[in-house]
Amino acid sequence: MVRVLLKFRGKTVTQPVTSQVILEQRVPINILAASIDQSGGEILAEIPDQSAQKVIESFKAKGVEVKVGELIVVDKERCVDCGACYSLCPVNAITIDEEYKVNFDGNKCLGSTCGLCVDACPFRAITLVR
Repeated sequence: MVRVLLKFRGKTVTQPVTSQVILEQRVPINILAASIDQSGGEILAEIPDQSAQKVIESFKAKGVEVKVGELIVVDKERCVDCGACYSLCPVNAITIDEEYKVNFDGNKCLGSTCGLCVDACPFRAITLVR
């Protein structure tokens, strides 16, 4: 699965763009998180690997900004494994192992639709990819 961040702005918010893409491309899209209102918003979604490119192009053709790639980046040189981010993660994407090292699971992370770990880090070792 390819994880994408779909950013809706302007008139794309008032259109059923996501359902149109699903119906046109005949591809199931797993919506992991969404935050949308009248002014805009974002959807974090997973798309099957074999269909990712055509679905991404379809969203772009409808005026949706599509971001593919890592959702958070951890600077291991700045991270001191303090765990300040650990308890705030709503999807358990951050764990602490038996050696008290903080680990991040990008497959579970909600990225910019959440971002609680970024604000919690006192060393600014975590950044969101936008």
